[in-house]
Amino acid sequence: MPAKRSRKILPMKSRLGGGLTGRDGAIDFVARREQASEEAGLHEHIYRVIELVGTSEESIEDAIRLAIGRASSTLRNLRWFEVARTSGHIVDGEVKHYQVTLKVGFTMEDAA
Repeated sequence: MPAKRSRKILPMKSRLGGGLTGRDGAIDFVARREQASEEAGLHEHIYRVIELVGTSEESIEDAIRLAIGRASSTLRNLRWFEVARTSGHIVDGEVKHYQVTLKVGFTMEDAA
């Protein structure tokens, strides 16, 4: 009969230093950043999240770079992204296009 483990399993929140969990750590990153800002006495940030779809014939990474690059030409204060979905297009048994759906967060500016 195997011996019982004596190590206490901590809840997810305790193991992560009090942060939240999300896909690829995006929510954790934002929570840690906001906590650091509060401790430093900085203003709280409000984030707006939009969805983008990038495409590339080269790679998933290229599709992400193209989508972020294009968004940064018209949006200010981009802070993070999360890959929500990856897909592609197949032609004659080969990958022809990569398609990546991203959630992109940016800080909103103070109202004038």
